[in-house]
Amino acid sequence: MKPGDSGMTFDVRRLGPGDLGLLLDLQERVGSALPDPSVFQTSTPEFIAYCLADGGRCYGVVRDGETVAYRIVYFPRDREFNLAKDTALPPAEYHRVGHWDTVAVLPEWRGFGLARLMNTRALAELADADIRHLFATSSPANPHGVRTLLEAGFQPVALVRKFGGRLRFLLYRPSPARWPAAPGGLPERTVACSATGELERAFQEGWTGTGIVLGEPGHPRLRMRRLPLPFGDGPR
Repeated sequence: MKPGDSGMTFDVRRLGPGDLGLLLDLQERVGSALPDPSVFQTSTPEFIAYCLADGGRCYGVVRDGETVAYRIVYFPRDREFNLAKDTALPPAEYHRVGHWDTVAVLPEWRGFGLARLMNTRALAELADADIRHLFATSSPANPHGVRTLLEAGFQPVALVRKFGGRLRFLLYRPSPARWPAAPGGLPERTVACSATGELERAFQEGWTGTGIVLGEPGHPRLRMRRLPLPFGDGPR
């Protein structure tokens, strides 16, 4: 069954400081079930507590009284870790940055569009906050995660190494507006998500990811167009 099928209902609720233990337990259950744990970045209890308080927004999906998925949004503010530092965003805007941080779904509930449900709720609520720039990361080896972020209005703008040197796409979207409409006639290309060198050169030359082509299993490709970042000259 999928969302919308008879008898299937999911509720998205805002989480608070009292839900720290819940998120730590879910994080452990999700991470231990992954065949490749490197695609899932775990968070410290201190970080999750910060986001559950006033340092972000956290959401959970509830099915029959059980929380089966969660999404963390992080506001770096004056903290050291701010993904905007990997781009040309002016430092004066750093306090208006939000990170589309961890999303996790229990294995038996994957494929039900739960990340999309949480994305929709979070984006709607952030429209009233003083957040104007959203950043996210996703592993090139996780094309379904990249596609979900693309559907939420994010676009890959760089390749970066984070979380102990792991290779990640850096994705961006304005908030609350989406990317400006692309002019017609722009050149387009696709690059294999495994072609690290070619992707890095493309991003440095001003290409931006606009879609994901799943193609053959294990061989996803990133669809790209020459689109400048809405706030500057592109990644540093």
